[in-house]
Amino acid sequence: MAIPSKTPLHQCGVALLTVLFILVLMTTLVVYLVEDNHMAVRRVSNHRDFEQMYQMLVGNEQWAIKVLERDMKENKTDHPNEVWNNLLPETQVSEGKMKAVVLDLQGRFNLNNLANKDDLWYPLFQRLLRVLEIDEGLADAIVDWIDADLDVSGHYGAEDPEYLLANPPYRSANRNFASTGELIWIAGFTSDIVNKLAPYVAALPSSTKININTSSIPLLRALSPQILTEPAAESLQSGQGDEGYEDIEAFLAASELAGLGDVIAPLITVSSRYFEVRGQAQFGRLSGIVYSVLEKDASTQQVKIVQRRRGFS
Repeated sequence: MAIPSKTPLHQCGVALLTVLFILVLMTTLVVYLVEDNHMAVRRVSNHRDFEQMYQMLVGNEQWAIKVLERDMKENKTDHPNEVWNNLLPETQVSEGKMKAVVLDLQGRFNLNNLANKDDLWYPLFQRLLRVLEIDEGLADAIVDWIDADLDVSGHYGAEDPEYLLANPPYRSANRNFASTGELIWIAGFTSDIVNKLAPYVAALPSSTKININTSSIPLLRALSPQILTEPAAESLQSGQGDEGYEDIEAFLAASELAGLGDVIAPLITVSSRYFEVRGQAQFGRLSGIVYSVLEKDASTQQVKIVQRRRGFS
């Protein structure tokens, strides 16, 4: 009679470990597959959200273009009570929201007007700096940033020799501003100064006059060789009425500007060519903003995009 053999204890332990190893391996594989599938779904979802959000931003821009084109055909002046100044308040849409704001960039001082340091725009900019309680000598640093030569202008001017000593070193632009954000790179300009000046300046691709219907109190004060008082500038602004000044003659007829017509007339206008659209959109988990500079073309009666900056999060 045969005696049954017994399985050694260590063999049972090996079998158990093998089973546990296979179980862990399968669990890991399942988790990996589930996670990979989850990531794939997330990528598709993010792509969908991005496309939807971007189309909303483009829609904001195109809506602004159509409104400005219609305005150009119907009106010869630009003022705050027009449709473009109330383009699209925050609006809820399915799974998101959108908003668009239009700014008249010619209600601001065009930094690129300083390229030649002439007797027209340079003194005006110095007065604007005084109104804002910023050292007017910094106007020279801006002139040096955009002029083509390497000659230092005034006490506050700066050219390549100074910028090359920075860490890291860089050179002056020697060209027109592409964006007002360049101000932070100019000698003498701190973040506080840039933040104080930014609401009153623009960087436009061609020389522009100031639209008196959309300009700010500080800029209206700076129009006069003898800086106007704040109440005087407020009176000029209120004189726009609901439809803005129809022409510059109506503006210059104000008592606050008596005898200043010949000096101020070359600086001002009642219509604008350049506008900025700030379009915001949020869809799903993504949000974004687009800054678009638009130009009215009187010859074609159309509005074109001349610059676009965007950011997403």
